[in-house]
Amino acid sequence: MALLDLATGTLVPDPAEVATVLEPTSNAAALAAAASGNAGPVAIRFPSFGDGRGISLAVLLRERHGFTGEIRAVGYLIPDLAQFLIRSGFDTAEITDPEDASIWKASASRIKHNYQRGFRNPLPLRRDARRKEADALDKRLAQIPALTDRIREIARRVEGRITFSTSLGLEDQAILQAVAESGVAIDVFTLDTGRLFAEVLETVELSELRYGIRIRLVAPEAAEVEELVARDGVFGFRHSIENRKACCEIRKVRPLNKELKGAQAWITGLRREHSYNRAGVPLASWDEAHALIKVNPLADWSTQDLTAYIAANNVPVNPLHARGFVSIGCAPCTRAVQPGEHPRAGRWWWETEEKKECGLHMNPNYKGKAA
Repeated sequence: MALLDLATGTLVPDPAEVATVLEPTSNAAALAAAASGNAGPVAIRFPSFGDGRGISLAVLLRERHGFTGEIRAVGYLIPDLAQFLIRSGFDTAEITDPEDASIWKASASRIKHNYQRGFRNPLPLRRDARRKEADALDKRLAQIPALTDRIREIARRVEGRITFSTSLGLEDQAILQAVAESGVAIDVFTLDTGRLFAEVLETVELSELRYGIRIRLVAPEAAEVEELVARDGVFGFRHSIENRKACCEIRKVRPLNKELKGAQAWITGLRREHSYNRAGVPLASWDEAHALIKVNPLADWSTQDLTAYIAANNVPVNPLHARGFVSIGCAPCTRAVQPGEHPRAGRWWWETEEKKECGLHMNPNYKGKAA
């Protein structure tokens, strides 16, 4: 026998001794006694294949009795149960053959792709495997200096579709170079708002020819754009911050959200040097809003690191950068930056310096601000 950690798919080297064993026929009094004792793991026995009463007992322990300790599945268990055990509150499972750990891990991972999250999750640090994976990936990427190796590590650790939203800026072009060099399969797209600079679209074409990677153009819903322009006017986004946010919402945020549905990871070009609001950007984190792992492989890079990489690899760049455009968005909303100005001073320059974000990268830990 061996004990498997359901959240990580790894074997537990020194299992704690079980304090209570519950049979599938256990009544409410037995559950209450097991939960109140809390002296060690509570084991729930599965006497035969197809007997799902143990699943119900685990839910009752968590929901009704507030048990926060380890719940262990024992007895007749098969790998296909893994995802259901996790969802109902189990932490560990006894398996007969330690060599089957990889099979159990593969079964448990399907919960990420085929099933919605459980309706209850009182112990997120125990059972939210995706959040654990994101934290582990963040630590792992910090130990890998080469960008191409970071991309390979992302692909190695994330199962399912990995998507990369590129704005064709310097950071994103560096990432595209690394994606091409790594040879991993990543879905690359850019948001075609209908108001991009011609140079941006030229950079798309040049990059596709250079790397042999298709960059999908994702457009907003035509009816929503027509309604927006009819209401606010062609340049209504300059009349108020609310109007500008509405424009970004329709042309950028909604199309992005649509593209991220079903993805398991989202790669972006965010760097900590971009702004004060982005100073704490991790290399990888769990994105609750989109239910995926958000990866920023250049988060810890300096501008000098970035420009040196681009020069060393002869990365194709948007010609607007040579004309003073640093952070490039839609043509009506972006101007060249003057010497000494902040890199994002050219975005929505008619607004105040605070909160110059379009809503694509929101920081839930910085109230009212984006990151």
